Amino acid sequence: MKTESQTLYYHSQPDKTQIREKSFFPLPLARPREARLPKFANYTPFNTSRGRVLEEALSAGLMPTPRKAATSRKADTSKHCRFHQNYGHTTKKCLALKDKIEELIQAGHLRQFVR
Repeated sequence: MKTESQTLYYHSQPDKTQIREKSFFPLPLARPREARLPKFANYTPFNTSRGRVLEEALSAGLMPTPRKAATSRKADTSKHCRFHQNYGHTTKKCLALKDKIEELIQAGHLRQFVR
């Protein structure tokens, strides 16, 4: 004869069909990343490369050194971004850096690099 505590314990355990059903559900897919849009409508043209402007801004202390971003396993390792210090895109194509430099120029900094 079963006691009440044994019966409750028995009912609280999932049966084998419930465990089997749960194991067939696929894991949720990762949400695809949305493309990052530019922050400004127009960007100031430079008389040098964006990488050179980055180096000057970092050495002048106008922006803190960014934390190294994680590189995706699927990233193109032939492209390196000096701002994010990872692979996947170039410094020239980096929208985050482009926005940051534009903010500094609009604040009155880095005028020596403006055409």
